[in-house]
Formats: sequence, structure tokens, C-alpha cells
Amino acid sequence: MTTPGTEESREEQPQELAPLNIIRSETVLSKLPIHNLAKKGRVDIQINKKNDQGEIELRWEVSYNERYGQARQLAYKLDTIVINRRIDEEGRPLPKQIKLGSLRDICKDLGIPAGGNHIKGVKRAMFQNAFAAITAKLKYTATDRSERTLEAGFTRYSVVFTGEKLPDGGKADAVYIVLNDPYWEVLNNAPMRPLNYDYLKALPPAPQRFYEIISYRIFAALKYKHPYAKLAYSEYCTFSAQQRYYDYDHFKKQMYKVHVPHLRSGYLSKVHYEETTDSDGNTDWLMHYIPGPKAHAEYRAFNRGTLNKLMDVVDGAPVKRKPKALREQGRGEGQPEITIAPQPQPTSENQAAVELVQHFHQTFHKRENFQPHPSEVDKAAELLSRHSPEKSRFIVDFAMKQATQTNFRMEHFGAILKIYEQPGGHEFEKDRQAREELARQRARAAAEEAEALQLEELKEAYREHCRQQVDEHLATHHPAGTLDALIAARKEELRRLDWKRYQFWLEDAFTSFVAKQVYKEIAATLTIVTFEVFCQQQGRGEQQP
Repeated sequence: MTTPGTEESREEQPQELAPLNIIRSETVLSKLPIHNLAKKGRVDIQINKKNDQGEIELRWEVSYNERYGQARQLAYKLDTIVINRRIDEEGRPLPKQIKLGSLRDICKDLGIPAGGNHIKGVKRAMFQNAFAAITAKLKYTATDRSERTLEAGFTRYSVVFTGEKLPDGGKADAVYIVLNDPYWEVLNNAPMRPLNYDYLKALPPAPQRFYEIISYRIFAALKYKHPYAKLAYSEYCTFSAQQRYYDYDHFKKQMYKVHVPHLRSGYLSKVHYEETTDSDGNTDWLMHYIPGPKAHAEYRAFNRGTLNKLMDVVDGAPVKRKPKALREQGRGEGQPEITIAPQPQPTSENQAAVELVQHFHQTFHKRENFQPHPSEVDKAAELLSRHSPEKSRFIVDFAMKQATQTNFRMEHFGAILKIYEQPGGHEFEKDRQAREELARQRARAAAEEAEALQLEELKEAYREHCRQQVDEHLATHHPAGTLDALIAARKEELRRLDWKRYQFWLEDAFTSFVAKQVYKEIAATLTIVTFEVFCQQQGRGEQQP
């Protein structure tokens, strides 16, 4: 069963891509989720997969330290943008101690102001990452082709701040991480893969995690010349630790926010959904991704011989690594010397003709991602030279409708003109004005929906900002467990005062309801910027809450 849902890039694609700034990431643990990327609520990360014999072949569980809270979006950016970059720069084998820089340096790398609450937030995020406990059981193929097993309960690294004592007895002159043995061993032995660091850094957390997940599939699709990459929605939710929905409206809204940056950038050119069911019989969707020009450009750059010299492993085969001194030279302002050569871009007229032919083949012949013959493109260009793009599309639709009713065979686009030039062909234009008005109405509705969605995203961001302020206040001024104690006391009070109202509430729902009240009351005692000021700080201008 196919769900009528397709997303595609409607913005002009970039004419050229900037020099590619590469970051190499290990391919074992990076596939598995560690962070809660939702702006609110808690997440329980537990993955257990069994083989055909019923034996556990993958176990992955993450638990957080209650004092510092769940590792959320800032902790995720810290890991993927700052720490992974420093790890990549060290080469292999890795030292146990890795210097990150000062807290102000880290803020600068993250693109946030270096002061006040931002530094406190970074420090808290580092503790969230350091105390995120992992229980793992998995197998992987190392760079030497050997089969290795990771079966342990561990944290990935410890944090040593400036002025504190390092394990080797020295005094830290900056912020350091000290890699713990299980993590250190995987990093030293796991194959690596390249990612576009600048693109990774520019993406919001959820689309960034999607890029990390789907890039495996996009790379494979391009390598083996498949028309699209495929990913199940349930699998995406599992490996991104995102909430999973079972109705189409919530699913579409959730994934729209994830897909939009990649469609706008040209990494994806089109997304199509196909409704299906998972192994438990629950509603699921297969998401089909047609790679865009940005994905093609990355693939070409990642497979160039000059780039392969920078990587330890390409498809699992060890190669030479550029010396660390040369890698670090110019880090920050300068970029690696790998440049994606601009590809010849079609003219807007030629592109419109190609899209018109593709529309015909996709609609009439059910051919996805069809590459039209030049003669067909010429016919479409001829049609476009005589009529507007809107009228040309109407003519094509009319011809296909007539061909279906008369059993006329249309193998090539040129048959479109033959049908339209027949007597009566012009009658299809009678309702053109009505169709155009309907299109305008739909465009206005889409613009209003986008504006409403932007406002809702701002509201969500503001609520998360308030929650973080409350969390920081509790962590700084109150002992651990204060929030839980306040929530428990309020629950008891509400049930005592109005037992009939609350006696049948589910415990999770009641706890969430009370927690919101407690957070709101604590927030009222703090100095927090108004929603209007918050919007101005985000560069969005004035918004009405």
C-alpha cells in the first residue's frame, strides 16, 4: 500500500559547493543512539535484537545520571561537533588523554556565546555525556578484518577541567577528556567513514542525527547505482531515539521537520513514503530518498584518490593517514585542500523541460527517476516555448487523460503534441483559471501552515529554554533529588485535596502533569526573558505567543 506523501526540494539548488571539510567518524558506536534529541520529555534507550536462534546479537542500553539529567541536544552537539573533531585530529592509535581547549574555545566551536549560562550549560552537557552509562553487547569487524566483540557496561570518557589533576599527575591547562578502555579500544579498531563536517555542524540536532543515519544508505545507493536509498521509519526512530508515531499525520509532521533542511540544501532531491507494517504488525512506513546534487558531490569527493590518502580506512582497507601536524595546520580558519569542482548546471529552461518529461514518464509509465532522451527534452522545450509552464503541464495531463480513455499508446513524450493538436484538445484549458485559483489558494494555505509551524517551533524552543533555566537553578542552589521531592509532595497534596478527580489518572500522566506545574512555579521565581525577547535573540523578530 502506498501512502500519497512526497516531499521534494522546491528551492533553487546551489550552483556550486564550498571546499569540503572532512570529519572521520568511527562506524560502530556512532550508529547507536546515546542522546535524547527531543526538546522535552524523557527517553528510554533500549535496543535488543535477536538472531534466528533467539540469541541476543545486539544489546544497547543507555542510562543517565539523575543529578545532571539526560544528555540532550547540547550534549549531542558537543560530542559530534567538538569531541569527535578532536578525536579525528589525533589519528590512530589514540592517546588516552585528549585536549579539547578552554570552555570558551568549546563555546566558540559550538557557535554559542562564550559566557554566563552558556558556559554553565556546556559544563553540564559534558557531565551528562561523561555520566551516560552504556550497557552493550555487539560484534563488529575491525580495520584488520578481525571479528571483535564488545560486551561491557561502561561510560565513554571522564572529564578533567582546567586546573584539575590529570591521570598522569600533571595539571590540566585546558579541558580534557580521558577515554575509558572499552571506548578507547573501539575507537582504535573500528573502521572510519567521512562526513561533511561543515554540513554536519550547520544542521539542527534531529536533522544532523538523520544525516548520520541516512548517509550510510545514500552512500550505498550511489555506489551500487540504485535510484534511491530506503529506510524504515521504525528503524529511524530506534537509532535516533526519537518518539515513534503510528498515525500518518504525526509521522508526516515529525519527518517533515527532519527532511526540510536536507531538501533545501540539495542533499536530498525527493522523499517518498510507502505505508507498510513492522514485524509486530504495527503501522510503519518505508521512506525512499532520492539523492540530491549535494549527496552526489560528497560521494565523488569521498571517493577521490587524494581524499583516500587522508583516511585510515576506505571500505575497511587500511591506507596512509595524513600526519597530525599537517591536519592541525590551519584548523579553524583554513580548511582541508579537498574541493568539490562545480558541476555544469542545466539552464532553467532545460531543467523545466527535463522535469516535464519526467512528470510524463512517472505519471503515465510509473518510471521513477527516469533519465529522458535528448529528443524528448527537445519536444518538451518546444512545448514550453509556445506555452507557459502551467499551461504546458495542463496539456501533458490532458494528453495522458485522453490516451487512457482511447487506449492510445504513448511511449515517448512526442505523442503529447500529437494528441493536443487533435480537434478538441484545447477544451482542456476551459477550467484553467479555476485550477490556477485553486493552486493559489493552496499556496496561501501552505504559507500559513509554514508560519504556524515556525511559531510552534519557537514556542517549543522557549519552553525548553525555561526548563533548562529551572534545571540549572535546581542544580546550582538545591541538593540532588529536590525536584523529585517537590513533585512527589505536590502529587500527594493534589490527591488529598481532590481524590475523585485524580484517582483514576495513569501514574506517568499524573507525574507529567504535576511536573509541569512545579516547573512553572519555580520558573515564576526566576528572571527569565519573555517570549518576545527570546524570539528577538533567536533572530526571528517579534512573535505572538
